[in-house]
Amino acid sequence: MSAHVLVADDEALILSSLRGVLLQEGFEVTVASSGEQAWMHFVNARPDVVLLDLLLGDITGIEVLRRIRQLSPETKVILISAHATIEQAVEAMKLGGYDFIRKPFELEEIVTTVRNAARTSELEGRVDYLARRAAQQHDSGGLLYSSTVMAGKLREVELIAKSPVQTVLIQGESGTGKQLVAQLLHERSVRKSGPLVELNCSTLPETLVESELFGHERGAFSDARERKLGLAEIADGGTLFLDEIGDLSLSAQAKLLTFLEQRTFRRVGATALRKVDVRVVAATHRDLRAMVAAKSFRGDLLFRLNAMIIELPPLRERPDDLELLAEHFLRAANQEYRKTWQGISAAAKQLLGGYSWPGNVRELRSMISRAALFYDGEWLLPAHLPSELIPAAAPRAPVTDATEEPIATLAAVELAHIRRVLSLCGGNRTVAAQKLGVTRQTLSRRIEESGDA
Repeated sequence: MSAHVLVADDEALILSSLRGVLLQEGFEVTVASSGEQAWMHFVNARPDVVLLDLLLGDITGIEVLRRIRQLSPETKVILISAHATIEQAVEAMKLGGYDFIRKPFELEEIVTTVRNAARTSELEGRVDYLARRAAQQHDSGGLLYSSTVMAGKLREVELIAKSPVQTVLIQGESGTGKQLVAQLLHERSVRKSGPLVELNCSTLPETLVESELFGHERGAFSDARERKLGLAEIADGGTLFLDEIGDLSLSAQAKLLTFLEQRTFRRVGATALRKVDVRVVAATHRDLRAMVAAKSFRGDLLFRLNAMIIELPPLRERPDDLELLAEHFLRAANQEYRKTWQGISAAAKQLLGGYSWPGNVRELRSMISRAALFYDGEWLLPAHLPSELIPAAAPRAPVTDATEEPIATLAAVELAHIRRVLSLCGGNRTVAAQKLGVTRQTLSRRIEESGDA
């Protein structure tokens, strides 16, 4: 990404030389021959770096620096002068100047200093964003699988990650791991040394999407108290992940389409066009084709996103992964809550396997974590799981006579009573055995014989 540099000097030859060498190095350059002109250009263009002569004829460079720092403290200002005193140089640095260079200077020295200042500005913007993101991170459980269907999907992800494809769409129900796949696409790509930047399109009001994605200048709108880099700019050289892209408004979709086609954008309130090198990974749980038919999603944007699609299967189509994931989440809960669960009983696994999992892996993680937190014991039992699992896995036997109630066996009644007492005792078999008037060994044997272990 090329930085925008404002050069302010009242000597025409120096101004021309600096402009020429900076343009040659790939920078976008604006020039000013006076202090007031420099200030006007700064307010309008909001450059990333300013090369500022201390003596500008109408107002001093110190005054321009003071104004810049008040309006945009993050802008890097490099002071240049042939006649400045030590006191002036010290004052400039105290006001927040990035560096001070004496005339006559080598053009190579100017280019190196400008490049370092631009890089520092970019890194500060990224660090600020990544620090905010780090505070929002949570344990995802990882992409665990043993099923052939997921093995095939992960091979697709590996191939796409290493390819030069610039736009990828991940589709799947909520909770299927779209965010984890986006992370894997980044980590296995040549862009892994660059940033992975995420925007959840469903959490922002329409009025803030453009500002969040492309950034804004100070004063661009009422709450814009300082310049802010957009996520597209922060992601330069890396991956931009747009989660729940189906929730974008039509106006935001139009701006995103332009960005996907050209990889260029303007910050809100700016005139300069910026270009970035970024892979865009989008994800949604919605049926985008149906949305296009309903005119709530742009067909041309879907065409652009359709260049490479990854379809993630729901958990109900991955029965071989269910037990692996459940045991993993139980171990994670042990660490988080300092519990000592040994595993999941066979009967509990049967209940898990009979459920449809509308919330997919996310719902499974939440269910196991909640059970591990609220109960204690060695083995997770059916009594520890929510009641909605039971009808799905064990429907009542049909009654042939409307006046006849189904009669439970003695063993079933005994097991139901054991479950109830265990639940009241938080899964503690020793306490439950005492309340039932049997030894712990007897209780464990009855549970094992019932197949409920």
